[in-house]
Amino acid sequence: MYRLLVSTTAEDRRVALVEGGVLRELHTERRHDRGLVGNVYKGRIVRVLPGLDAAFVEIGIGRGAFLQWDDAGLLREAVPDAMIGEEPDAGSHADGLDTVPPTLAPLPAPIVGQDVLVQVTRDAFGGKGPRLSLRVSLPGRTLVYLPTTPILGVSRRIADEAERSRLRDATRSLLTPGAGAILRTAAQNRPESELAEDLAFLSALWASIQSREPDSEAPALLHEDLDLLLRAARDHLGPECEGIVVDTEEDYDRLLQFVDTFMPHCDDRVTIHRGTAPIFEAHGVDAHASGVLDRVVWLKAGGSIVIDHTEALTAIDVNTGGTAGRGDPEETIFQTNLDAAREIACQLRLRNIGGIVVIDFIDMRDPVHRQQVQAALEAGLAVDKAHFDILPMSRLGLVELTRKRPREASFSRMTEPCPYCEGRGWVRGVEYTCSEIIRRLSREAATETIRSLRVMAHPRVIEALIDGFRTSLADLETRWQKPVHLVRREDFHLEQWNVRPE
Repeated sequence: MYRLLVSTTAEDRRVALVEGGVLRELHTERRHDRGLVGNVYKGRIVRVLPGLDAAFVEIGIGRGAFLQWDDAGLLREAVPDAMIGEEPDAGSHADGLDTVPPTLAPLPAPIVGQDVLVQVTRDAFGGKGPRLSLRVSLPGRTLVYLPTTPILGVSRRIADEAERSRLRDATRSLLTPGAGAILRTAAQNRPESELAEDLAFLSALWASIQSREPDSEAPALLHEDLDLLLRAARDHLGPECEGIVVDTEEDYDRLLQFVDTFMPHCDDRVTIHRGTAPIFEAHGVDAHASGVLDRVVWLKAGGSIVIDHTEALTAIDVNTGGTAGRGDPEETIFQTNLDAAREIACQLRLRNIGGIVVIDFIDMRDPVHRQQVQAALEAGLAVDKAHFDILPMSRLGLVELTRKRPREASFSRMTEPCPYCEGRGWVRGVEYTCSEIIRRLSREAATETIRSLRVMAHPRVIEALIDGFRTSLADLETRWQKPVHLVRREDFHLEQWNVRPE
């Protein structure tokens, strides 16, 4: 069982999923920049990439969005985690998205200037623009409606085969030709009438989108997904949710109206925080949230994991730390890796880390131990609603996995490149900078018209020149008979320097 806590200010809104008093998920949305996932646009193709069977589409956001043109094999992308992320069942050919039905015929080649109806499946991040799909999906309370994709699936979290069959049969009779649906976990044990109401609402929404398309000039926004508050209610207010607690009257009224309309059986679970302390502080969330950006996460047994983000992937290293030297080394390593596997699964979910993740566990000799650590990692990931693919642990103790992340990760959203290193994570060493300055001085001093030289640099660089390079400076002045003046500049970047002839 878990509880949702919603903290709202004039600038942003935060939703925390708290389970057993521990923060498991933290989602943030800026009020002026809600993200694009789930939005439907009438776009215009501005560039075609034939070799990739893809195109760049202008949707009116100031940068091109990437569209995999014939995305029949990418249906998982067409069902975005617009709901704080639930994945459809991919476990069988009948219900999963691994197999593309033969009715999904290849599309004609894209043409520059062509107008297309597209949906954003992944927000822009880093240097990459948003990801688009031609296969629109409209998430509802109990199902995801696929108006142009004739497949029928059931959430993998519904394990009872009889219930799965009931939901498939009930939905199949409601779908129009050419349309499909994915039954969500919230559909479990819900009556057919509720499924029909949900589907009727989404069908009407799709009809509204289609009616606006002909009169809209591309690029144009045709449909905007719900904000974080209502998405949280739509996707999480189920049997496992104790309730949603908000901290403003406005959110309480909006949420109660939404719940009364779409899930009246849950309206008693919406409450408002009346305490004097901020809602996150009162429930101990701020203490947990403050560590979301920490590079090092300490394990209870004394080991640690180190999380590093790069352009291509996220690397996670496991260290023994304070557990080294305690008892049998192999058992110590195994227990540390076991703790790390469980914590890594939690951190991936909490930080919303996506893309490629490489985990470097401490090397274990026993194959059984490697299998147990792998199993612990997979068990921890199983409770995560985001889809993941994981490979077996290699002999070197490396585990590779991918985790779907349609929305911006916490690290990217809460950080900005360092003004010093510009995101590299390092700066040039002071001594290396001093060596560059000495070489430049030698070249400039050889010019006959120059009478003296002035070096301007950060105070640390000037001090290093005086302390460590005084011999080179003295030799240079003696050889060319030209004085060198060193000037400290507090306003200079550590890597910035200037040699000015006089």
